[in-house]
Amino acid sequence: MASVSDARQPQQAQKDAADQNFDYMFKLLIIGDSSVGKTSFLFRYADDSFTPAFVSTVGIDFKVKTVFRNNKRIKLQIWCHMVQSMDTGQMEGGMEGM
Repeated sequence: MASVSDARQPQQAQKDAADQNFDYMFKLLIIGDSSVGKTSFLFRYADDSFTPAFVSTVGIDFKVKTVFRNNKRIKLQIWCHMVQSMDTGQMEGGMEGM
């Protein structure tokens, strides 16, 4: 049975994504081969949830998490991207604007 706090998690995630009140912002990019657990790691860290089976990511997954360290509010934008080859030339066009 879902608790009241579980029902509020999507609303909190939307609030975190739109919130412009932070001391620092870091953009993190997780890159790797297919089916190694990048999306599972992303969801586990950002939402504290785990699903044993995911459909392969097509394109990019994106999550926002706000953490507090040393009295500072830090906003993390975490991007997850699968590449078929670790050749960075493939990513140049797709990562613009990140």
